Amino acid sequence: MKQLTVITANEPGDIAEVSGALAAQEINVEDIEADGHGRRGVIVLTVALDAYDLAFRTLRAAGFQVLTEDALVIRIEDRPGALAEIAARFKEASVNLRSMHIIRRDGAVSFASIVADDRALAEELVRDVLA
Repeated sequence: MKQLTVITANEPGDIAEVSGALAAQEINVEDIEADGHGRRGVIVLTVALDAYDLAFRTLRAAGFQVLTEDALVIRIEDRPGALAEIAARFKEASVNLRSMHIIRRDGAVSFASIVADDRALAEELVRDVLA
């Protein structure tokens, strides 16, 4: 799974502009999270894999600074502590987690995306729960 990180000026309407640019191309946003950090805003989103390239080009053409990252998708029980157990694996292996997002809940299971500094080692750490 690929995730897009959009750097903005942290102004009112940033999310509307990003999501509007994608909507104009009929690109469905599957997951979105935004956070402000002083003068900069960070919007992290995922789209369907077949729409990824178009989403990237669309956001760039709209003037946004866009970064891409390979995310791993895991399937875990939807219960308190399940994410903590996964995060502990990374801590024990001294691998930095850059992001962890719940992207879907489906009954007793949840799907989460993970981005780590060392993707190959991250994949080994979660091989048993890869979706």
